[in-house]
Amino acid sequence: MVSLARERAFEYIQLRPNPPVRNLALEDVFNRKDQLCLNSHPDLILYVFCLLGTPLLAQNTSIGGGTCNSGSLNGIYSVSVTGRQVTTAAMSSGTYGNVFQANGSATFDGLNKVTISLTSDTNQAVASSLTWSGTYSVQANCAGVMNITTGGSATLNLALYDEGVDFLVSGSDATYTYSGTGNTQPAGCAVSTFSGVYTLTGTGFALSGSAVSGAENGTGLLQFDGLGHVTANITLWSLGAASSTLTLTGTYAVSSNCLGSATVSDASANAYAMSFSLYNANVSNAAFYATLAQNSKFLIAGSGHAIFGQPALAQNQIGGGSCSAASLNGTYSLTLSGRGISAAGAFSGSYQAVGTATFDGQSSVTFSGTANTNQVAGKAFSYAGSYAIPSNCYGTITFVTGSTATFTLVAWGNGVDFNITGADANYVYSGSGNNTRPPCATATLSGTYLYTASGFTMSGTTQTGSADEAGVSQFDGQGNVTATYIDSSAGTAQTSITATGTYAVTSACLASATLMDSNGHTNTLNLVITGNYGAAANLIEANSQFVRSGSAHAAFLNPTQSIGNVASYAVNATPPGSAFVLFGIDLATKEAQAISVPLQTTLLATTVTVNGKAVPLFYVSPGQIDAQMPWEIPGGTVASVVVTNGKSTSNAAAAYVPVTGTPGISVYNTNRAVVTNADGSVNTPTSPASVGDEVVAWFTGGGPVQAAGPLVTGAPAPDGLSWVTGDYTVTVGTVPATVDYIGLTPGSIGLYQVNFTVPSIAKGTYPLQIDIAGQASNKPVITVGN
Repeated sequence: MVSLARERAFEYIQLRPNPPVRNLALEDVFNRKDQLCLNSHPDLILYVFCLLGTPLLAQNTSIGGGTCNSGSLNGIYSVSVTGRQVTTAAMSSGTYGNVFQANGSATFDGLNKVTISLTSDTNQAVASSLTWSGTYSVQANCAGVMNITTGGSATLNLALYDEGVDFLVSGSDATYTYSGTGNTQPAGCAVSTFSGVYTLTGTGFALSGSAVSGAENGTGLLQFDGLGHVTANITLWSLGAASSTLTLTGTYAVSSNCLGSATVSDASANAYAMSFSLYNANVSNAAFYATLAQNSKFLIAGSGHAIFGQPALAQNQIGGGSCSAASLNGTYSLTLSGRGISAAGAFSGSYQAVGTATFDGQSSVTFSGTANTNQVAGKAFSYAGSYAIPSNCYGTITFVTGSTATFTLVAWGNGVDFNITGADANYVYSGSGNNTRPPCATATLSGTYLYTASGFTMSGTTQTGSADEAGVSQFDGQGNVTATYIDSSAGTAQTSITATGTYAVTSACLASATLMDSNGHTNTLNLVITGNYGAAANLIEANSQFVRSGSAHAAFLNPTQSIGNVASYAVNATPPGSAFVLFGIDLATKEAQAISVPLQTTLLATTVTVNGKAVPLFYVSPGQIDAQMPWEIPGGTVASVVVTNGKSTSNAAAAYVPVTGTPGISVYNTNRAVVTNADGSVNTPTSPASVGDEVVAWFTGGGPVQAAGPLVTGAPAPDGLSWVTGDYTVTVGTVPATVDYIGLTPGSIGLYQVNFTVPSIAKGTYPLQIDIAGQASNKPVITVGN
């Protein structure tokens, strides 16, 4: 509930409008002295800012943020864990002794107990059952630790993200250096849950008996018939050998807890074992962890994804489908790693890179970015060649410039994602790409990110062993970063390290950082930022002691997601002149509202800047600020938003400012549109509109207008009609409505209105939608009485 003091403040801001509309008597509506929030006065019109009494995006640190505890991990999670044992000798490369690959489930009790059930493959035995149990704890910054005491003796560091929906693992015991990941596991699986065609991409090891004899990766397709039968086509890659393709058939089973196994064989009756742990059963984005092993021959661990959803391809056949070269078109984030392992199991080299992959939608592809190897760190690369994707989405890439590598390529997610494995003379590679990226600037990396990284220790250019890390990085959105992390290596005590430095982000969503750590080493960090709002990144890092690669994730809703359209809460949806809401903590000492116009840029001791310009404030509180996006901010740019509360300055958060309108309809009671009926009442189930009536819907984010007078940031909109410039439509249900006016509300600040005639439609309650320049609003409902 919004305080009365705040509500009364908005009576002053809501200056009497004088719009030249036809018959709504808006002057009377806006001049009513009992105009309070609709939640407490459902028969009265609501000005947009009364909607924000209960923030939907409430955060916990500066702009954005949150807090974790042991209850953040609660329930059953799918997990994938890999382990490496590397022995070292003086003045020589490390040599693999044992390897471990497993998937299964982890059960957290929300307090401090954890049990992990795994199906594991090692160079000693495949498809073995393993159960670990112990205790865990989670800090407020979402970093935690698991201490396994039964079934093993390991310390596993946790990095939670998505507020405990997912986590990363890094740690060690006396034998292995571990890395892994976990995701909330669905419930109620059955054999039919696995149905259709999925990708499978994995990395692993060639074996000679029980000894590691090289690196071996694989990419291909799995076809499940939903009845217990599976077919696999997998292309295997190893160093110094041509690729080979496995065609496997067999049976599979799935338990109710979403764990599965398969026994398959090739045409020569050689047996292979597979295990699965499903972590997303959504039809459009089904995904699982998987292992594939042939005893004494190879071990591969990775993941699978539904290509187009379930069922995936025509007739559920690996040979079906509708992919083509056009399925990959545009610029994608790129992560690429390579390993060289000799026939004796010794390191011969490593390659770790991030950058971009650009496909032309026809046949040409370019990879570019920054790579670290055991020979040199921070080396720019650019590879050009050709690609082909047949209808089943299972294609190839061949580079001829800058590299001679050849890859197997699988596209999935309707071309949003791809995976690759391949080889050249030096490395066996694996990689991935995604074309979902935000508009990027330095402020895109802001707030708390949890990460893990896996790699190798170095002595000069010689790789001497394996060591992983898990940690927390804090980005201030303005180019400064601090990190705290823990290094893990098999058989040695874990060490805690801190580092500080600077970073920069390019418009292509590539980031670089230089940090000095508490051991006196200079660390270089390169990232490629992914996701709609920059909440994830793939990374490589190096110093004179190691090279590592991994991933980072915003611990909470990242700061960009804490800035939204004041009416709809849509992110990146506040064009110039419109009102926005910002959530965080310690944003102000208490509640305060503007009481005069033009609006002030300071309330109490709080100010907000957008690209360094102080902006008008409607309302401030410790957890929320309502403000106006300046008319002067250019549309189509990434703005940097900063809050100052007295002497305390927040992190900078990135907010994309659209060029066009991005309408957000004001809402009350969760899903009802704020609409004024023809008689001046607010539309409710008991006070409906009538067909043929002219009504008004109130919204913000209308975008550019043909202004009836000067547009001054913080001042009321001019009298007269200020129509939006973008093409517009209004629909009630699915029926178009006639629009009589759509534009700024005269005399108000940041508020738009649309006057429309209720179309001929049956009595009932219908979603209302406004479209401007192709951008659709939210769809709250309106009631029509006849």
